[in-house]
Amino acid sequence: MPWKSALYSLVFPGLGQMYNGDFRKGSYYFVIAFILIVTAYLLFPILIIFWLYNVYQAFNYARNYQNGTKNSTG
Repeated sequence: MPWKSALYSLVFPGLGQMYNGDFRKGSYYFVIAFILIVTAYLLFPILIIFWLYNVYQAFNYARNYQNGTKNSTG
């Protein structure tokens, strides 16, 4: 059943290939997806910190500009 295989791969990469009997390719896809998910999970807090710092910098720059205070670009 092609749709069942596609659905399994939609749930998690590699499961559809394993369902089709291609365990090697399915394992590769599974491991790569797992590594990417773990990496994203670990990097997400850094992204949030960067994003909030970006907002803070934009706010301070605009406030200083409005008050006539010299802004540094560094």
